[in-house]
Amino acid sequence: MKIHCPILGRPTVARQTAYSHGEWSIVQCTETGFVFLQNPPSYGRLESEFAWEATAAEQTESRRRQYPLQKAISRSLSGIKNWLFPRRNRFFTLARHHLPANHEGPICVLDIGCGGGEMLMDLHSRFQHQQRQVIPQGIEISLQLAESANQRVATLGGKVLQDSAIGGTEQLAPGSVDIAIMSSFLEHEAQPLELLVALHHALTDHGAIILKVPNFACWNRHLRRGNWPGFRYPDHVNYFTPQTLSALASQAGLSCRQTFLDTIPSSDNMYAVLKKQPAAESAHTDVPSGATANSSPPAEARQAA
Repeated sequence: MKIHCPILGRPTVARQTAYSHGEWSIVQCTETGFVFLQNPPSYGRLESEFAWEATAAEQTESRRRQYPLQKAISRSLSGIKNWLFPRRNRFFTLARHHLPANHEGPICVLDIGCGGGEMLMDLHSRFQHQQRQVIPQGIEISLQLAESANQRVATLGGKVLQDSAIGGTEQLAPGSVDIAIMSSFLEHEAQPLELLVALHHALTDHGAIILKVPNFACWNRHLRRGNWPGFRYPDHVNYFTPQTLSALASQAGLSCRQTFLDTIPSSDNMYAVLKKQPAAESAHTDVPSGATANSSPPAEARQAA
């Protein structure tokens, strides 16, 4: 069957997987190997019926009842990690590393899917301790969370837009964002290629997108199969591996930088840094074997998507 592939931005052949659940159909693109939800909910339903603050609490409680031992072990390991490595923030570490050494003036930090604004507040505080000024901006589709976040960051001279990720990003001035954060967000976006193309325009030439997503290639997913906690129906619509995430970035004219620690298979999640490719390199994509790359520049990719 032919289905629109979110990575390629066009219809392609896909096959059913064993991970579909009820009305939610999870398929795999035969060209890229990308696994995704064939029938994601509309943005309107995500604003209220499937708002993150509601579904996250519900699914956490459901998994606690179904797998009490695994949840107890996970909480214990998280507690030990936080005790050994207090107040670590991988996003701050990566943002600081990828900012140009000669960067002057305020740092525009955009958090997509910013929730209640906690990440923006934390990053502002950390940069402030280094005598760096941050202009915090956020985009949040949930009405309740967007209002709460906007009230918080407004005290720091920032602003949060209540909109879809693509709609909010397209309101930003070209070349205005230094660091874009997506913490456990891109797996929720039904149009990831269109979003990355929009971000490509919003980024400064040396800007970076720093993201964290569930790793479909992790050991735990192979071990637990359909019981892997990375499956969340229907708000997780994309299931990335390092290879398919790199393919998506390349389609949008971005490079995908990951170290071994960013993709360590013992973790359910992975990190990545996406940056603009030099013009000479943007025509050469890095996709999984058998994949068809779109060598068009970002503006054309937006029209084709």
